[in-house]
Amino acid sequence: MRKAFLISWIIFLQCLVWSELATFFKISREVLFAQEPEGEQAFPPVSSPALDEQTLEKSIDPEKYVVGTGDVLSINLWGEINLSHQLRITPEGDLLIPRVGRVEVGGKPLSEVKKTIREAVMKSYKNVKVTITLVGLRRFKVSVAGAVKAPGIYSVFANTRVSEVIGKGGGFLQNSSLRNIMITHSDGTVSKADVFKFWRTGDRTKNPYVLGGDLIVVPARENNINTCGIYGAVKSPGQFEYSPEDSLFDLINLAYGLTMDADLLRADLIRFNPDQRTTQTISMDLEALISGDDPQSNIALMPDDRVFIRTIPDFHKKEQVTVNGEVLYPGVYDIEEDQTRLSKVIAKAGGFTPDASLIEAEMIRAYNVIDPEFERLKNIPVADMTKTEYEHFKLRARERPGRVAVNFEKLFLEGLNDYDVVLKSGDIINIPVKSMVVNVSGSVVNPGLVPYKSGEDYRYYVRRAGGLSWKARKSKIRIIKGLTGERLRPSKSRKIDPGDTILVPEKPERDYWGFFKDTMIVLGNLATIYLVVQQATE
Repeated sequence: MRKAFLISWIIFLQCLVWSELATFFKISREVLFAQEPEGEQAFPPVSSPALDEQTLEKSIDPEKYVVGTGDVLSINLWGEINLSHQLRITPEGDLLIPRVGRVEVGGKPLSEVKKTIREAVMKSYKNVKVTITLVGLRRFKVSVAGAVKAPGIYSVFANTRVSEVIGKGGGFLQNSSLRNIMITHSDGTVSKADVFKFWRTGDRTKNPYVLGGDLIVVPARENNINTCGIYGAVKSPGQFEYSPEDSLFDLINLAYGLTMDADLLRADLIRFNPDQRTTQTISMDLEALISGDDPQSNIALMPDDRVFIRTIPDFHKKEQVTVNGEVLYPGVYDIEEDQTRLSKVIAKAGGFTPDASLIEAEMIRAYNVIDPEFERLKNIPVADMTKTEYEHFKLRARERPGRVAVNFEKLFLEGLNDYDVVLKSGDIINIPVKSMVVNVSGSVVNPGLVPYKSGEDYRYYVRRAGGLSWKARKSKIRIIKGLTGERLRPSKSRKIDPGDTILVPEKPERDYWGFFKDTMIVLGNLATIYLVVQQATE
């Protein structure tokens, strides 16, 4: 038992010795290569940030990018000696290059750093070419404070812009200032960011890259004051937060620019006087501003300035009408307003098809006149209307707003030019297909559509609909004209046209027993009154 235990200990000690020896040789080999660099990869590589974490919006500009702690540089030597080093800049801003030594690079532009490294390497190596490449961006901490959802300290890459850092802080609050963001740098200098202007105009200088140790403060925005407004002939009129750097040209760009119909010679700027109560009007020449001929036309803005830009009257006015239905070429046609007549447009449309119903044709014109009385009566129950109000309501309800009084049959079949009306832009001409039916509705045996027959009066169509029902109220039969909606009393001579409606109302329900009781009550009351009067006079 003791012998087996002793053998186990001897084996354990042998394994421990071999492990220590392997570690020793590994360290010695690394030290040896560090002192005498040979081969393609003589210095252990430094891992760089993952590519998806340092996505670039464009190539790094060596003249503008400032190198700092944490950046990773790749140094490659080509020629008699081939070496490749990936080195990270130390917290003190130095680059430690094997066999070359310490090189100060922190806080310098990348272009200057490349030149400095190349000169230092060439002192230690002869007959070689040197290439220096930035292969990994540093990370550093930036503080975010003020009107953001999650103030705090965030770790970001060196190619991060102000808006991205604020996004890491949860984004802006509803009352955050988007245009007056303050950035305090580690050296004590202060700069500004205007994220809203960056969003509206794409000016990247208003959304700068952050630097290590920056403090970003987002102030709160004032409501209804400290703004600038622009209205009229711009693509996105409205009120915008004021920035002390704003000019008239900036404000127009915030509104996405002028519309095509902007009157460049008629624009006004309304500005408060020093008393902060009264205002003054400043006339502006936008033509000089847009052309750049007069720099003074780009007026610096003040808080609560308002700019009003007029439009050119009737600019590119499109004078046209629409022809629908039974013409050879339905569609939109140009006209000269108050000059082109109906017949000319119909001719442009190729004339009528064989199925066109001229008697039912109509022309509609834009109708914007509002009758306040009719609008009021719409909200009142019929039972609560006076007799006058009800008559007014019935007449207006039967009207067809915008319908122009045109008789197409008399114009195009009989050649009466008195009906050849002058057109206005926006008119709609509807030429329906021949319906060739008359609608019989109400108290008839078989209400519905009856084929039209020329020369027949209303009685023909009532008979074709099965005749009057026992409830029909003959005295109230009406003919409703399909074209105008006019209600007419029927007669033997009354012409019936396709599309007309013959309305046969029902007799009202009558409570004869109730009528009898009411009559007896009235008669009894009259008899009582008579007796009282008679006794009083005796």
